[in-house]
Amino acid sequence: MRDASKAMRDASRATRDPLTERRLPVIEMFGPTLQGEGRVIGLKTMFVRLAGCDYACVWCDTKYAWEPGQLARSEPLAPAAIVARLEAAAGGCRRVTLSGGNPALHDLAPLVEQLKARGWRTHMETQGSLAPAWLAEIDSATFSPKPPSSGMRTDWAVLAQALALCRDPDLKVVVFDEDDYAYAVDVHGRFPEVPLTLQVGNRVGEDTAATLLERLNRLADRALGDSRLGDVRVLPQMHVLIWGNRRGV
Repeated sequence: MRDASKAMRDASRATRDPLTERRLPVIEMFGPTLQGEGRVIGLKTMFVRLAGCDYACVWCDTKYAWEPGQLARSEPLAPAAIVARLEAAAGGCRRVTLSGGNPALHDLAPLVEQLKARGWRTHMETQGSLAPAWLAEIDSATFSPKPPSSGMRTDWAVLAQALALCRDPDLKVVVFDEDDYAYAVDVHGRFPEVPLTLQVGNRVGEDTAATLLERLNRLADRALGDSRLGDVRVLPQMHVLIWGNRRGV
């Protein structure tokens, strides 16, 4: 992975970006790795994590992407430089996940256009709090509206607009407690046509693989006996079970 990261940096330095290309604040790029969440779980992917978020979930597992000072610590890269770094490290992988923070804060249209021109399949992870027009160009997206335990509130109208824009959306709700479970049932009732995943909540620094699997068992039993949930998936964060709560996986 160290050699791949060096190749990514060298490729970026060798790229001459047009002055008109707007830089994007990149917190980290890594891969290939396995997608650990949502409907695309288990697929090989590269990751681009962008700085900034319009939420501040109390249990967020990527606070390093949006807490005060993080934007200043990000690396401003033009779309062409991002594509060059990805291709230097991809090793045949042609799928990229755009994440954050909330990547929908940024104008990703130029990046998505360049990725598609190079044969990449684009996937995005967002809470669905924003609905930029370029969402229509993303191949697929996982929308993760935040339940009560997050401390955030959902704008249902904006979420509906974002889902309608995306050509292949799915929903994911993180479940920590009973209120979160009730919220997930509500989400499924509002958008029954969109595939839904229930994901066990993960408190970084507290949970272990054993505690996560124990809660996954309880959540699975609950969902299996609930006729309101239909064809929902119940999943852990696979990457956490494999590699633990650490960056760059």
